[in-house]
Amino acid sequence: MPSIITGLDIGSLYIKCVVAEKRKNGQLSVLAVVKHPSSGFHKGVLVDPEEATRILRELVLDLQNISKKVTQNVFVNVNSEHIRVRNSRGIAAVARADREIQQDDVDRVIQASQAVKLQPNYMVIHNITREFFVDDVGDIHDPIGMTGNRLEVSTLIVESFAPQTNLLLKILGHVGVRIGGIVFNPLATARAVLSKKQKDLGVLMIDFGFDTTSFVVYEENKVSYAKSIPIGMRHVTNDIAMGLRISFDSAEKIKLTYGYAISKEVGRKDVIPLSEFDPANKGEVSKRFLAEIIEVRLAEILELVNNELKVLGRSIQLPAGVVITGGGAKLPGITDLVRQELKFHTQMGFPELSPFEIMNPTHKELLDDPEFATALGLVVVGDSGGGPSMSGIGGAMRNFFKNFIP
Repeated sequence: MPSIITGLDIGSLYIKCVVAEKRKNGQLSVLAVVKHPSSGFHKGVLVDPEEATRILRELVLDLQNISKKVTQNVFVNVNSEHIRVRNSRGIAAVARADREIQQDDVDRVIQASQAVKLQPNYMVIHNITREFFVDDVGDIHDPIGMTGNRLEVSTLIVESFAPQTNLLLKILGHVGVRIGGIVFNPLATARAVLSKKQKDLGVLMIDFGFDTTSFVVYEENKVSYAKSIPIGMRHVTNDIAMGLRISFDSAEKIKLTYGYAISKEVGRKDVIPLSEFDPANKGEVSKRFLAEIIEVRLAEILELVNNELKVLGRSIQLPAGVVITGGGAKLPGITDLVRQELKFHTQMGFPELSPFEIMNPTHKELLDDPEFATALGLVVVGDSGGGPSMSGIGGAMRNFFKNFIP
């Protein structure tokens, strides 16, 4: 495995990048942390190839100043409403006369689970093993060495819209990036912020991005569902701009400076002088009114998440509650709003930094932030190297990637 692993989190507002080197002692040493303005992407989708190429080329040139190897093993996120998740199941007879299950039996049953009918122009990017069954007895993590007549596997298949994914990979190739793997955004983020205990108990992680809100549900340490919704913190800013009749840039600054997610907790008499953000604007606005605008949009996003969870078809149990992360999770009051709307204990999810050696204090300050959870998670995925929990990359992409665990 290459010693340098790069996590590339491509967002609509910023591209976040973490470069780490695997030391001989197994520690991941952080070499670089980059936050670069993004362009050419909207709602998780590449919409302007020329502009995206320009931005990514700038980033690659910066990274190659560190080392040419930095762009040779890159794990990148994909995050779009067009990514679909569904359950699948594979069945295979145990091949040996002594009925002992070997690796080739596992390979065959996982391959059988991938024998699903794909919609036109879709490709499998993950086939996540949830559990094995030996002669109808389930909750088996590794069946090799066990004996039985029939082996089954339950998997979660993640499919992306191939034209979008292929175009992104083509552009990354043009600017000198060699892909180590692609990872659905919430699966990467979860690797950085969720503990095994939380996944065992049952947890919902929500990543509040600028253009998208993505989430993943774990139950008994298995992925139950994941989704990306094409509404994010940009829509909150749009609402502020329209409600206050100010520019988008001014609205973004007001949101970051005075924004609060629960309006009833904001005093009615407190006001914001708009001249603070636009010298030509002599008016003022109530902080309570600003919070009302923010709360309405965030409540709508959380309602969409709640509706998506109904696809599980049962009353979901989450003893570990909800973990929120991403840049939008830093908005004051949002933790309480999520608790109020989803009726679960809620906490902020910061990236787990213990797997990393971080010598530069500036790097540590940047990484100890929910905004960098996805980029760090991509590095953790790259470091995992591969294993039985994930396989399947779909058709023409097979030459690009090795198997890796999301």
